Amino acid sequence: MKEEIWFIINPISGISNKKRIESKIHKFLDKEKYNYSIIYTEYREHGSELSKKAIENKIDVVCAVGGDGTVHEVATALIHSNVKLAIIPSGSGNGFAHHFQISENIKKCIEIINIGNFSKIDTALVNDVPFIQVAGIGYDAKVAYEMVNNKLRGLIRYLFIICRTYFGYRGVEIELSGEKKTYFMVVVANTNEFGNGFKISPTSNASDGNLELLLIKKAPLISLPLEVLRFLAGTSHKSKFVETREITGIELNTNSEYFQMDGEGSRNEFTQFNFKIVPKSLVVIHG
Repeated sequence: MKEEIWFIINPISGISNKKRIESKIHKFLDKEKYNYSIIYTEYREHGSELSKKAIENKIDVVCAVGGDGTVHEVATALIHSNVKLAIIPSGSGNGFAHHFQISENIKKCIEIINIGNFSKIDTALVNDVPFIQVAGIGYDAKVAYEMVNNKLRGLIRYLFIICRTYFGYRGVEIELSGEKKTYFMVVVANTNEFGNGFKISPTSNASDGNLELLLIKKAPLISLPLEVLRFLAGTSHKSKFVETREITGIELNTNSEYFQMDGEGSRNEFTQFNFKIVPKSLVVIHG
């Protein structure tokens, strides 16, 4: 019996031609294994609504076609369901896909879907709101906020915002276990990457029942090139400016002006954040 798969495509994510992706789905998807539908999102959170309909309609697989924002919308709606998440990454960062070694080559992505290997992974909650990748308070959140509110996309723009924000940003005060300290950023990670190959938490394993808490101090300008290379090479956990703790949950108090969750930055409305792991709560098709 054939499985039913919905491809949920964000037409404005990244710079990829989505009609080209659609044509490759028609060409390479295994028609003997799948019946399929292609649906384009029309507004913010539409991917979440469509995923909930997929659950109601007992669809077997939902494939998010877009960037990390699209994957977040689709995936968080599928948590605690039996519907499998597939991904064709076509955004500007694609950090979630990179963690699971899912290629940005469309044909290879479809081959992964045709094979259909899957496993259950962990997700996380912050103040009872689900996320699947990385949440942050401080510098990364300000960068994410600047990106969300900028019409341009891509690595060059991302690097420009990173550099422009770095020099004027002093840090954020965090109260942890009754002790207040200032950090450049504080990150809670389920997966290893922000996106664009920038590995914020190279030791993260999305199936181990733990989150990584990263307490990151601001590096002096002379050390900055080496620290950037560490993050790109996946060795940031060896930096003297990064403290890593393995946690299942934690409560943080903060004065941060910004907050980001799965790369979506916003003005912060909270002074207290309660993070916790949700083990084996999402089914993902991967390579």
